[in-house]
Amino acid sequence: MALLCAICHRPELLILDEPGGGLDPAARREFLEASIQLLNREGCSILFSSHHMTDVERIGGRAVLLDGGRVFLDRPLDTLRENLCVALVPKASVPDLDTIERVPGCPRARSIGEDWHAVFEGEPTAVSRQLATSLGTNGIRCVQVPLEELFVELLGGQR
Repeated sequence: MALLCAICHRPELLILDEPGGGLDPAARREFLEASIQLLNREGCSILFSSHHMTDVERIGGRAVLLDGGRVFLDRPLDTLRENLCVALVPKASVPDLDTIERVPGCPRARSIGEDWHAVFEGEPTAVSRQLATSLGTNGIRCVQVPLEELFVELLGGQR
């Protein structure tokens, strides 16, 4: 009902804060999809915040990750999917995190078990070749990850 009141005057911009909060997964999906379809027909721009990364991936066109009240990342979702990957670098082959973070295109890296996890700009094959050349090591795996995993890799080690 609140959504209907918000759109009845045909706003140019609608801001929704956790619009699916408190709903079970099926109801949340149905509500968000119906809302977005309705709003798109009206030509409205929608800004919504959510901690449900699957909702953002399903509906959003652009993602803005906030960290400490500041914009850490602001990109179209397609760009995030295609041009960011996570490199899993064995600690045995690279002794310190600073070495990885100095490689161009690495916004963040962190320690997880026996590997360094580092986010890199680029598609996995190209990043893997770049790291093999710049670090002089093999055994590096680069993978594309869903938005939630990317969020954890970029900001999770900072909590």
